[in-house]
Amino acid sequence: MNKTTIFAAALLSLGPILGQAEDKVHFKDDDFSGTGWSEFVEVPDTGGWEVIRRELGDLAQGVVQEVTLEGDGGLFLSAGRGSYVSLFRSGGLIYAVRTRDGAQSLIEQADADGTIGLRLGFDGAFFIYEYRAGSGWIRLAKSDIVGVVPYTGGISTPSRADGMSGYRVVELESLKGVRFGYTNTPKIPGTPWVVHDPFRPQPRQIHPGTVTPRDEPGRPPSDAIVLFDGTNLDAWEDGKGNAPKWTLRDGYFECGKKSGTIRTKQKFGSVQLHIEWASPSEVKGSSQGRGNSGVFLAGLYEVQVQDNYDNLTYPDGQASSLYGFRPPRVNASRPPGAWQSYDIIFEMPEFEDGKVTRKARITVLHNGVVTQHGVEIPGILGHKKTRPYREHGPGHIQLQDHGNPVRYRNIWVRELKPVQ
Repeated sequence: MNKTTIFAAALLSLGPILGQAEDKVHFKDDDFSGTGWSEFVEVPDTGGWEVIRRELGDLAQGVVQEVTLEGDGGLFLSAGRGSYVSLFRSGGLIYAVRTRDGAQSLIEQADADGTIGLRLGFDGAFFIYEYRAGSGWIRLAKSDIVGVVPYTGGISTPSRADGMSGYRVVELESLKGVRFGYTNTPKIPGTPWVVHDPFRPQPRQIHPGTVTPRDEPGRPPSDAIVLFDGTNLDAWEDGKGNAPKWTLRDGYFECGKKSGTIRTKQKFGSVQLHIEWASPSEVKGSSQGRGNSGVFLAGLYEVQVQDNYDNLTYPDGQASSLYGFRPPRVNASRPPGAWQSYDIIFEMPEFEDGKVTRKARITVLHNGVVTQHGVEIPGILGHKKTRPYREHGPGHIQLQDHGNPVRYRNIWVRELKPVQ
């Protein structure tokens, strides 16, 4: 495939997608004569290919674009300049293309002559690429998404849509088998959402910049209690007080198969905690099955660890969320395999006669970006449930084993004592 053909797709980098429920048509333009489009824009260095685009709303499950082709052309979805997916025909071949930050890959291709239909969309966890040469749709490929929100969609064509018809944006019930949340869970206090609500708005995915961490772990403050400096696991134990089963490697330790959750030997109350972590560089799974772990304060309040770079999950279960309660302000995730940092300020709840008089509060910086700020925690956090406070004192800092080989390094804590 030549350079012109691969870029002819749907290039451009423009941005948002999607809608709501049950085979619902959101937009339709049979012959590209209606309103709702941006003007044709020629794609450089492609021999005259152009795109026509439109905003498609917030990302939602089961929404696709469809078009009928007589000649060459196709569909694209863009999540920003240099990040897009495209499904198009050129020279009798259908190509499925994925590009992230300018790095392009051919997902799949197939022969197809005559009149065909193309379908490009989102099933809840992956992009799907389909074509129809007869009566039924054929799945050509699927791929990871290239961003979370927002998206722009549209067509790519060498002929100003000549020979193209039947464009529509439709929400397909048949694509809603992939779930990344729950609707039968308790309501979260003080919100209109239930625990792990899949319809809660997704945080924007941003690039966190280069504030932290450095290529090499930094030096803790002089009054910090060092929990891991890259040399040993002496500060840690398993849930029964035994030596932890996590594997010590070159400057970090890693969760292995059935390693079990580990905890600090020492108990802590209000703290400033610094911790660095990395999900596996090889992407496997989706939603909660990808780079999953967690940091528990006082053994009860979880800040989620999760690979959410181009990976959707329920908003209150993604990286730096207060698990089961509050999504992060933004998704500041780095790519799989890259080191990431949490800086957490946690204030213990206060009790009198068994009743809570001051709720716990937490602030989280993910890769130097504020994702939680002075958030009052409503109770004990958990999976698919909410629980009221119970009186407790200081507790262990815990790192969760969720079956994924997540790595940790450079962990230290400063106890926050009352100011005299």
